[in-house]
Amino acid sequence: MSAWAWGAPPVVVYGTGWCAQTQIVRRYLDRLGVTYRYVDLERHPEAVAQLRWWTGGYASHPTVYVAGEVLVEPTLAELERALWRRGLL
Repeated sequence: MSAWAWGAPPVVVYGTGWCAQTQIVRRYLDRLGVTYRYVDLERHPEAVAQLRWWTGGYASHPTVYVAGEVLVEPTLAELERALWRRGLL
């Protein structure tokens, strides 16, 4: 499974509905006007394998894919820097 698919947004947030940090990241992206796809790990458990591959065995959330860069449990400042680096802000 690839986070980057033709026509898909370059930002994908992997998390759960009950994770406060996942919801904070999603609200932050909404405020910035960044288009993203959200993958709920409870509804799509097959995505956990991708996270473990990216992180060396961990399925931490939120994990945010930003145009080729994988951020595991990023702070909002780390996320914003990644968005700037990738030209999304």
